[in-house]
Amino acid sequence: MVEFRFGRVGESVHESLSFEHVPPGALVLLAGAWLLSLVTQGFIIIPASIVDQITVATGVDSSTAVWLVSATPGAWAASNFLVGTVIDRWGDVRVTAVGTAVFVLTSLWCFQAARQGSFASLLTARIVAGVAIGAIWTAGANLVGRAFPIETSGTAIGIFTASAPAGFAVTQVGTPPIAAAAGWSAPFAIAAALSVLGFGAFLFGVRRTSLDRPAHQTTVGADFSTVLANRAVVFGCVMEFAAYSLYLFLNSWLPTYLSATFAVSSTTSGLLAALFPVMGVFSRSGGGFLSDRVFAGNRLGVLRLSFLTASPVVALMVLTDSLAAVIGLLVLAGFTIQLTFGVVYAYVREAVDESLSGTALAFLGTAGISGAFTAPLVTGELIDATGTYPAAFAYAVALGVVGLALTYFAPASQT
Repeated sequence: MVEFRFGRVGESVHESLSFEHVPPGALVLLAGAWLLSLVTQGFIIIPASIVDQITVATGVDSSTAVWLVSATPGAWAASNFLVGTVIDRWGDVRVTAVGTAVFVLTSLWCFQAARQGSFASLLTARIVAGVAIGAIWTAGANLVGRAFPIETSGTAIGIFTASAPAGFAVTQVGTPPIAAAAGWSAPFAIAAALSVLGFGAFLFGVRRTSLDRPAHQTTVGADFSTVLANRAVVFGCVMEFAAYSLYLFLNSWLPTYLSATFAVSSTTSGLLAALFPVMGVFSRSGGGFLSDRVFAGNRLGVLRLSFLTASPVVALMVLTDSLAAVIGLLVLAGFTIQLTFGVVYAYVREAVDESLSGTALAFLGTAGISGAFTAPLVTGELIDATGTYPAAFAYAVALGVVGLALTYFAPASQT
């Protein structure tokens, strides 16, 4: 049974709803990590807003140009499980520093490749950047989890993960006018500059926070065996795969679905679809708060609520013929699906020893980004095969049902 209660024994409601007892340095660290992640996550989506300019400048067609978007999370997914072992040995701060340096260099590489109109060079740079972005994200989530006491760590990690949809939204809004004013290469140079500022804020917070961690003494093989033998990690990874698959299914296919089904313009469908990721700014933070306070530290309670709501909402979206109803369901889906993202990071991190948390979160990141990478491809094949959307939506509903089932068999949170 899921337990609902605000606060813990001996706490007032005011104390349970605040970061009153959190060291100030931890809050500064969270702000710096959030800003750095905002910039690096936004980098992922830069080409999506300027595809037409890319095709003209490089001579490739639009279906080839979109690989500039897919290549970055693809490289993240392929490399992140190895990055985790580096985090556990080098430490979160050092990995973030190296990741930021690589990100700056590859952003400038993208800038130069864009100026030269070299698609191959630009694609290579974005693949390398994907490795750095995954390292920054995983180290940041781990570091924020370490900086906050367990009573508020879910909330803090949730706030950190909200940097991703915020970065997407800011980039989608800011890239077109920047490209129009200064050329389509300019956003890459701006990303490099802003990441330096973000890292400066991050480092400022690190220096004001106590972040001692145990020495790492085991081999990479032993780390992998220990982490993959942990049931909570395995369940968390599959739930993350399902949640990210749902997220990217709606993100990638919703504009086309709205245009085809309700005869709205591509501009209108794009604006409506943007409601979905924007809701993540609120729900990713809210999911951590719910798990810390309303569910009394029970991470699975929030995960169960998310999947329990997401599946019927997605099913109703394809069954209704009312655009107003679809918009309402879209907002609800954007909120409920993204409740999981911060919470599952806290759930997996708390299931392993501190010295293995980087490896565990790296496997989780690989699972999630793999779901994000594969879902649009699978649903695209289903749409092509059937010529309609119900089969694709059925796949999304099935993912939600699988995620819900797993919440009943997964081991309890270790809070």
